[in-house]
Amino acid sequence: PFDPDENTTADGSDGDTTLFFAGANFAYIHPVTDDLRFGISMGNFFGLALDWGDNWVGRYIATKTTLIAPQLQPTAAYRINNWLSIGAGAALTMGYLEDKAEVKSRIPGGDDGRYEFFDTDFAVQGNFGIMVEPSENTRFGVRYLTETDLDFKDKVDASNVGPVFDRLPRLDLGMKMPQSILAGVYHSFNDQLALLGSVGWDDWSRFSRVHVRVDGTGINRVVDAGFDDTWHVGVGTQYQYNPKLMLTAGFSYDSSMSDSDTRPIMLPLGAMYRYGLGFRYQKSDDLLLGGGLSFFWEGDFKVKPGGGGLAGQVSGQYDNVYITFLSFYVQWK
Repeated sequence: PFDPDENTTADGSDGDTTLFFAGANFAYIHPVTDDLRFGISMGNFFGLALDWGDNWVGRYIATKTTLIAPQLQPTAAYRINNWLSIGAGAALTMGYLEDKAEVKSRIPGGDDGRYEFFDTDFAVQGNFGIMVEPSENTRFGVRYLTETDLDFKDKVDASNVGPVFDRLPRLDLGMKMPQSILAGVYHSFNDQLALLGSVGWDDWSRFSRVHVRVDGTGINRVVDAGFDDTWHVGVGTQYQYNPKLMLTAGFSYDSSMSDSDTRPIMLPLGAMYRYGLGFRYQKSDDLLLGGGLSFFWEGDFKVKPGGGGLAGQVSGQYDNVYITFLSFYVQWK
């Protein structure tokens, strides 16, 4: 829920982005030799989809925003010796951007207009990894994802906004999918108990610098939203309850990419705390079933005021921001 404060001059309802969504992932691994594996995976790398509705106070800033990046990733991994393995992949990415908003009518009591910007773009992101196994009970891994470009360009589609939008040239938005580094460790104390940990960094400050160009207007510059790089730390555990059932649990923290002075109204993200519980059940030698429940907590955080002019200013905060993930998976050999 969005909670407007006393500095809000726009009219409308408070706004709520609560929604349900579904997603899926797929992976296949093929052994070529004892030391070489080929694989392919499909899933969404990152993204956010929000819909506030057409009547909330910020409708002249955004009513719906979607930015997602589904990937198809072929991968190869090779074990050099009994303690060192390397891997590499090419993440074939289809970026998808959609932005909708209302346009304030200049005629008192008149019907508002609306606009929509939509485009897709293809990009390739490199994925490189290394794993070290100093003993049968311990392994360390590091993964690096390269930076890559997404370039969205299309004409704004508008209705009921007058002739000015009919002459609007094409809008070009260029952004960077951030590079990142993630390191992890696994250690089993005995046949029942194992401990896992991770630490990572994401270059979100690069993502916040968007290249904006409007054909035929002379507008060609970089707009910086002022985001910060983020840091991640996580810890988890695995407990072999019986020969068939394993129980899992974990916690992770990701720092915030923005604060109240830089956080846009259409990107309600703060520091992220994730708590998770799960299980793995060995149904047979060939079939593994699993599932988990994760609670993703961000809490309350203020946003940078937006809007102004004829449409009015919007100021306030998001309250009790959280996401709940319920997942199930099947692994078959």
